[in-house]
Amino acid sequence: MRVWTRQHQPDGTQQWKSVDNKQASIAWLQNALLLQLGESHFWNDWGLPVTQNIVTQIWPDYYVNMTQNRFSDYFASLRITHDSTSTEDNPVYQVAAIFPDGTTYQNGKKSFNQSFSQTGPFHGSN
Repeated sequence: MRVWTRQHQPDGTQQWKSVDNKQASIAWLQNALLLQLGESHFWNDWGLPVTQNIVTQIWPDYYVNMTQNRFSDYFASLRITHDSTSTEDNPVYQVAAIFPDGTTYQNGKKSFNQSFSQTGPFHGSN
């Protein structure tokens, strides 16, 4: 699998990069979590209802769970949990994944927030 994503460069510009293998799975998952519900013409039922969540102040846990279920086949284990201890005004979700080869991925609070471009490449850990 290959996914194209924009990465921020040190000089402030953005550059399109292709990522593959495990990195592609994480980038695709993150892009799906950042998608607004109905934003994609091809996958209209994917994404989070951002506007509705802002107005109602109800976090999108149901839609995050749907996204987790959609991506669970690409991982040996995938867990996306709402961080209720966060003091931020925005919802914070923790992502923990185990790839089929046993490699793990766990995000920090700031490393998976806006786009793959802000996280930098994922190198994995055993």
